[in-house]
Amino acid sequence: MNESRRLTAEEWSEFAPVFEKMGVNSPDSVQRFVDTRLDKIYDVFMLDGDTVLKKSDRDKEKFEKYFAGHDFSVPGISSSFQDGDDCWVTMPYINGTDARDCSPADAELIGRELARIQSYYLGVGTNPDGCKDYFERKVLRFWEKSRNYFPEHDDAFEAIEARFFSVPRTLIHDDFLPINTLLDGEAAWLIDWTYADILPYFMDLGRFAFVRNEKGKPYISNESATAFLWFHYKEMSKNPQFAITKQDFLTDVAISAFCQYSMFVYFGDDEKVQGVGGLPHT
Repeated sequence: MNESRRLTAEEWSEFAPVFEKMGVNSPDSVQRFVDTRLDKIYDVFMLDGDTVLKKSDRDKEKFEKYFAGHDFSVPGISSSFQDGDDCWVTMPYINGTDARDCSPADAELIGRELARIQSYYLGVGTNPDGCKDYFERKVLRFWEKSRNYFPEHDDAFEAIEARFFSVPRTLIHDDFLPINTLLDGEAAWLIDWTYADILPYFMDLGRFAFVRNEKGKPYISNESATAFLWFHYKEMSKNPQFAITKQDFLTDVAISAFCQYSMFVYFGDDEKVQGVGGLPHT
């Protein structure tokens, strides 16, 4: 998400009150972040080449709860303010590229850094009510539609549900796509923790490794996905609380991929879904 462009006159007029609160009075000092590959425009701006201004109602809360005082590769929140009903936060600009098309070596860095965060929070609060609510809102309702298309996999749903509530829980990002990781040549920075919560450890794995973008293209290669997964597993296995065998880890990866696939079915166009030939492979 490190593509940016100059503001249009209409954009400057729309957001000028926000920029003025930051002491920015000229459109020449502002760039807006965009994603030309996905045709997306974000309410995220770069000010004077070194500060990111982002509209967000939860980034500050999540940073203070999980990352303040730690040395994780997560951008810090410098300040925050309200503009009407909108909350805005500022953070240092990271000069890097996102992890789409990342090399296996970069994928290793990402797997290690995610695992370093998850290892720290492993077993820190089980959050049973939050886990149950998440399962019902974001997993079970997606599966209901999937069952209509793939009744032959109905027995998998019960097994996945049992595994969902029995594996170790830790901090997950819950939107851990390659576009939410920045590579600056030395480190992998994990950004946009708006939806972070304590949930089954595997929920981020399938989204990073297997999800395709809105145009149906994979974000990363199979080689990079494999590197990400195995280095995540190696780092997590250093923690004695993570008593997961390699075979069980592969099962959990497959479940994570299946959960993401069910989300694709839920939000997908019926004709496209009916043309899908099978479930994702890991």
